[in-house]
Amino acid sequence: MAHITLFFLRVFSISTVLFFSVISSNASADKSPEQNVKKFRIAYIEANNFWVFSEIMNAIKENLDIMGWKDRIEFPENAHIHTGWGTQHSEKILYAKAKELMLRKDIDLIITAGTPPTAAILKVNNGKTSILAIGVSDPIRSKFVLSAMDSGVDNFTARIVPDRFKQMFTIFHKTVRFKKLGLLSINDEDGRMYSNVDDARETGKTLGFEVIEYDKMRFRDKTDDCLVGVNWLIQQGIDAFYQSALTCFEWNKSDVKKILDTFIEHGIPVFARDGTIYVKAGALMGFSSIDFSPRGKSKAIKIIRIFQGELPRSLPMIDDAPPKISFNLKVAERIGFDPPYDVIGVSDEIFKEITLPEDRMMK
Repeated sequence: MAHITLFFLRVFSISTVLFFSVISSNASADKSPEQNVKKFRIAYIEANNFWVFSEIMNAIKENLDIMGWKDRIEFPENAHIHTGWGTQHSEKILYAKAKELMLRKDIDLIITAGTPPTAAILKVNNGKTSILAIGVSDPIRSKFVLSAMDSGVDNFTARIVPDRFKQMFTIFHKTVRFKKLGLLSINDEDGRMYSNVDDARETGKTLGFEVIEYDKMRFRDKTDDCLVGVNWLIQQGIDAFYQSALTCFEWNKSDVKKILDTFIEHGIPVFARDGTIYVKAGALMGFSSIDFSPRGKSKAIKIIRIFQGELPRSLPMIDDAPPKISFNLKVAERIGFDPPYDVIGVSDEIFKEITLPEDRMMK
């Protein structure tokens, strides 16, 4: 009798386990796929709201969607930081916000847009939260990375274009054959780096042109301040100008048209570092930014690889794609420049009119 009782107890126990297993299995099946998949949260920090940063970010998001990661990634609004730049306390504000982001436990990756935010984040780096830099002109000169092959920081990666600015000056010189290249800069180490002064001088020594530098600019440059430097350069006899990433060339903060028109009036060709938008508006030529999708795709792939467990430091940083060129025939006509046929032939964008951005500050 005892054996029969024990048998029924065992059957009951097994049935009970199976019953609750089925219930548990059904409960799991009732969950949507989104509930079973981890969502990654990406923060973003910039100092100035620069149009290039916006284009890169849009391209990153579009490519993440194409790759099927739309429902796996969040960009929290309270982790989208814009500090501004140019005030007395702007650097302190930037570092404070960078520290706040780095202390957050709900952030899986931080995108830093531009040189100052990247410097700020790396200064407060916790060594754990992944960091992806975008829009940094020269990570090597900024000392953010050890070399083009190694970031030197396990949780950090960036994009490096070898000799990018030397290529710019070389192409511009081969096209225009100038003797005196003018540029505006800020008189400190970071300012000279933003304006690529060292690359200009090194290329000038090789190719035989002189660099004339006006270095009395400030971060909060207004149109008139910029024009003081431009007119000084013209008085020094420059026959070409390199337009770098200074605030006075930002359409939402300055009358860029007035500055570009000054060069046109004096017959001086301008090479625009940030390409398309300025070439359309009055620069002679520049590196084209015709399509941000490839750049967005490469960064989206990096983000996915990081979320799949790879160290940011282990990812390749070099972008050796050949540069694309923008050229404006109307500007060439107005400054009396006869462009070589081979330059027109290799240009990826050719504009026949001068067209200003619709969203510019000064109408």
